[in-house]
Amino acid sequence: MRCPKCLLCLSALLTLLGLKVYIEWTSESRLNKAYPGPRGTLPGPTPSSAEPTLPTNLSARLGQTGQLPSAYWNQQQWRLGALPSVDCQAWGAAAAAEIPDFTSYPQDLRRFLLSAACRSFPQWLPAGEGSHVASCSDKDVPYLLLAVKSEPGRFAERQAVRETWGSAVPGTRLLFLLGSPLGEGGPDLRSLVTWESLRYHDLLLWDFLDVPYNRTLKDLLLLAWLGHHCPDVKFILQVQDDAFVHTPALLEHLRTLPPTWARSLYLGEVFTQAKPIRKPGGLFYVPGSFFEGGYPAYASGGGYVIAGRLAPWLLQAAARVAPFPFDDIYTGLCFRALGLVPRAHPGFLTAWPADRARDPCAVRDLLLVRPLSPQDTIWLWRHLQGPQC
Repeated sequence: MRCPKCLLCLSALLTLLGLKVYIEWTSESRLNKAYPGPRGTLPGPTPSSAEPTLPTNLSARLGQTGQLPSAYWNQQQWRLGALPSVDCQAWGAAAAAEIPDFTSYPQDLRRFLLSAACRSFPQWLPAGEGSHVASCSDKDVPYLLLAVKSEPGRFAERQAVRETWGSAVPGTRLLFLLGSPLGEGGPDLRSLVTWESLRYHDLLLWDFLDVPYNRTLKDLLLLAWLGHHCPDVKFILQVQDDAFVHTPALLEHLRTLPPTWARSLYLGEVFTQAKPIRKPGGLFYVPGSFFEGGYPAYASGGGYVIAGRLAPWLLQAAARVAPFPFDDIYTGLCFRALGLVPRAHPGFLTAWPADRARDPCAVRDLLLVRPLSPQDTIWLWRHLQGPQC
């Protein structure tokens, strides 16, 4: 009698397994219809099922499959094994020597390239004091880390975030990412930043010049910090301090994701066919002698979410992807190096029109908008809590 019973049990288990697979498949199909993935990305692993990988040769994965362009970044990426861990200035010296029109580059871009391979910076700490930022405890690991890129002088923006969407919500933790408060040609903000750090315990500061081209450093140093102090965080929102995040809606969305999506998540407003701006004078100008080709699919740096488990993978990729001056495009390159692509969500809007800055009905069904002033952020948050819409 045991054999028929065993067969019956086995049949029941197989039926349950088949039902589970069917439920997960139908769930992902419904989400795919609601939130279609980005168009124009190269064939490869789909964002719903991919696991990160890092091949020995990254050239093909990064799109360098035809004739190799002569631009410096393309040449450097083709021959790059890994960025130097010692004498990081060598990469910048090579850039200055090999780029024929290097002296014609904008000053900020020249300065970036001369030190772009330097990624190891100590935390900036008030004299005689340790860090004011605590590690995540085993019993208090955040589900969503709100990692806000700011600058030392933008106190009003940080305070608006603290009083609104960054305020204490179960499952979240707020951190601001800053460079040195001793800027170049500006006021000495060390006393103010020291007071703020002691008051709120939410400033991660590093000893590098806080300028737009160094935002990538904030990403990489945060990922390294997480490895030591908060390795089990589920999701990380990397966002600018002038964004408005509908935190409850974002948490609800993340909690409804299929597990296969959540494991390799890179979510935001996705650009799939962006190309370098060749007109000199703008912040996003890229000389043709530095980079040729189109950009990878990437999520706007105004705000995007990544899976916490990808932090060590992204650090490994960053060691083998040649530096690029724009943080969001560099993140896109690192994800592409891992064989992963971003997932677009219509609730991320990073070019929010100024005339809708105080429109809670328009924001209620969104996840993130920017830019907003500190005053508009506070006004919108207060009115979003009401029943008007």
